[in-house]
Amino acid sequence: MTANAMISDSVRRFASVATVVALHLTSELPAQTAPSWAPTLDSIARSALATSRSPGATVAVVVNGQLAYAKGYGLANIETQQPMTAEMLLRVGSVTKMFTGTMLASLAESRELDMERPISAYVLTLAGKRVGSVTTQQLMTHSAGFIDNAVAYGRMGEGALGEVMREVNDTLMFTGAGRTFSYSNPSISMAGYVGEVAGKQRFASLVESRVLRPVGMKLSTFKPLEALTYPTAMGHVATGANGAMAVVRPMTENTAQWAAGFLFSNAPELARFTIALMNSGVIDGKDALPRGVVRRATTGYVPHVGGSGLDSAMYGYGLVVGSARVNGKPERVWTHGGAINGYNADVIMLPERNVAVIVLANGPGSGNAAIRDGALRLVLGTPLAYVPRAEARELTAAEQSALVGKFAMGGVTVEFTQTNGALMFKQGAVTAPVRGGAPGEILIGTQRMFTRTENGTVMYVYTGSRALARQP
Repeated sequence: MTANAMISDSVRRFASVATVVALHLTSELPAQTAPSWAPTLDSIARSALATSRSPGATVAVVVNGQLAYAKGYGLANIETQQPMTAEMLLRVGSVTKMFTGTMLASLAESRELDMERPISAYVLTLAGKRVGSVTTQQLMTHSAGFIDNAVAYGRMGEGALGEVMREVNDTLMFTGAGRTFSYSNPSISMAGYVGEVAGKQRFASLVESRVLRPVGMKLSTFKPLEALTYPTAMGHVATGANGAMAVVRPMTENTAQWAAGFLFSNAPELARFTIALMNSGVIDGKDALPRGVVRRATTGYVPHVGGSGLDSAMYGYGLVVGSARVNGKPERVWTHGGAINGYNADVIMLPERNVAVIVLANGPGSGNAAIRDGALRLVLGTPLAYVPRAEARELTAAEQSALVGKFAMGGVTVEFTQTNGALMFKQGAVTAPVRGGAPGEILIGTQRMFTRTENGTVMYVYTGSRALARQP
């Protein structure tokens, strides 16, 4: 699941090593002639892999609503030296959320699920608890006030989702439901379980029958024992002082969080899903998803703090919905990324142009954006321009005063104090000066945080997309 780290983790990420893995290239061209820009994209991908040190990656590009290009680069497994191919399955992390959201949209469209009803109506053991008063709509849009954690290893077996979610308590909430957006994997896991109860079917089977198979995703699955019967790329992480890549072992598995980030898929099958979404549910001339389901899934409901580089960013059902610019003109964008032990994923769609790019890596994902943006530039003939970052500036006295205090979410606490007229940030042993950026933005070193002010006082600060609430 997406793991935008808190400040202390972000600081550690800045210490990178320059080890470069040997790259192997395997060609996976569609049946039609490769586009003229293919060699340039190959060069971009090779360079990105060398920089990121990821053993391999797969890329799919959709142009005019058709799969124009799909290719695997590098290695699927550094131990066996098996080349990566485009059809290989990889875990896609939080890209999974758009599939959970589309499944819930399907249940809502068929009136099997009321997204605005308290979830205790479906999960009866939560009746009388604060946590049971939230709605599935709030869960799916990260506005239920749930803390975040991304538990890579946990219970196995398809009953685990219900076993965990039926027993949660109010400690899962760090602020009131509906008050703010705050990215939460347990929130999506709970939404998945509500869908399981409402749909009267196990979560994985619901997503398969209502989303994956209708759009022609034949290999994609949540079940590792099924995934491993197909060609599968192993996840890799950096180890040791030199950052050498190593296979993640044992493979990550936690059935209770399948809904948040554990889908196995490949680039061409994810391309099919983007085609269906951008074409109002139609693919191969057939209605794979009802139009109303697509509308629900791709509508932005809650302001997305941080914006993923997009203007007017909102969060839908597992999608960030906003706009960027092409030749100075606004362009609608749907996007989401994902990360889970040893895997990184990036999906972006320009629905008005029927263009999409999918990048999946079986190692560090720091090169994914270069591949994604390079592919978009080649297809569009110009770069996709994201919201520019503001230059650092000094905070006013009023801005400093509004921030002073402690903020927390779960076990994470940060504090802002004024010292000799300067605002200081503290988390554990880390202390750093605070500067301003754009409105609602502060900078601690190179790390950008966001703020939300109510009645002249900052009530929430955000690390990435996760909120920390002001403490009494």
